[in-house]
Amino acid sequence: MAPAINENRFLNDLFAQGKIGWREGHGLQRLAYSTSYLEARAWLKGKMEEAGLKTRVDGVGNLFGRLEGKNKKTILAGSHLDSVDNGGIYDGPLGIIAALEVLRTVKESGELPKHSLEVVAFIGEEGEPLGGTFGSRAFAGLLPAGYRREQLARFSVGEKAIAESKGELDKYAAFIELHIEQGPFLERRGIEIGVPSGIVGITRLAVSVKGAANHAGTTPMAERKDAMRAAAELIHNWFGWMDGQKELVCNIGVLELSPGHVSVVPEEARFVLELRSIDDAAVERACSEFSAMAERSAPCSVSIEKLGAKPAVLLDERLVKTIKESAGKAGYSAAVMPSGASHDSSPLAHVIPTGMIFVPSHNGISHSKDEFTSDADLIRGAKVLKEAVLRIDDSF
Repeated sequence: MAPAINENRFLNDLFAQGKIGWREGHGLQRLAYSTSYLEARAWLKGKMEEAGLKTRVDGVGNLFGRLEGKNKKTILAGSHLDSVDNGGIYDGPLGIIAALEVLRTVKESGELPKHSLEVVAFIGEEGEPLGGTFGSRAFAGLLPAGYRREQLARFSVGEKAIAESKGELDKYAAFIELHIEQGPFLERRGIEIGVPSGIVGITRLAVSVKGAANHAGTTPMAERKDAMRAAAELIHNWFGWMDGQKELVCNIGVLELSPGHVSVVPEEARFVLELRSIDDAAVERACSEFSAMAERSAPCSVSIEKLGAKPAVLLDERLVKTIKESAGKAGYSAAVMPSGASHDSSPLAHVIPTGMIFVPSHNGISHSKDEFTSDADLIRGAKVLKEAVLRIDDSF
């Protein structure tokens, strides 16, 4: 039986990594391949080697630290090291630092695990410029040929590097990711541990509403082909319909007008509609409904392009059960729940048995410098991760 994790070491390392790329008053600036990202990865690699782990960096930049076991498959644990602009210090790194602490604890016990244990720091989980879950999709072998060739060339990453980053997936028994919830469900209910049952799919539509540019002072209202007005009416009607839906959520976070002059009737309005649901069929129905609404946007025309669609995924039932039991053994309340955010676990769940552990996010805040999870909740998550890894090592 491995000893208890070193709580102070775990927290000190988590907060130390959070200083790399932090800008006071703004938050964490650690985009994939940036200077601060490479500094954080080098720091983490050093921590892994101090712990006696064998390290490697694959072709796209994923970092692994390995503790060899007896003769069985590998248990993988970790998350991502990159951040959004002005992000927080917990989203992603928590799962990496906790996994590192679990491996250190097992190694210090002197008892060789049945499985080899590996901690991973995936690159490019956040959105642009790599499209999200980039490193984990490369590891899972799920990136299509020619994927974002021009963007990746800026980082000297080619198709050969992507191909070489695919893991030997048949050698992995499980992947476990500890993460902050990024929502208010756990905190509002006073629940200490969340056990995701699945991860939402994400579909994004690029929408262009086209009218005609004209003088804003001399064109009668009834004669205008105002793309902004048509877009506003479409968006208003769409959100009215969405308010009655329970199985999906949406967001419009990007809106642009052309030609973008205060005294010109807009010729074009462009926005991106994002849909998320655990039910892919619900997303398809919503896309059909939106298309039908768009056809009623006269006198303007509307074109819709699907930018991408990541399907929803269910997590491994056996691991969901194991994680819930691990929380119970540690004496923590737990609830099985879906994840409304995407994670590296999403692509991995297609190729390796995958499970997740959530700890509460204060006020549900994430992707923000104000992101916060208490030390007590962080430690609970790390303890449940350790217990789950040991159970998997013993019984899988």
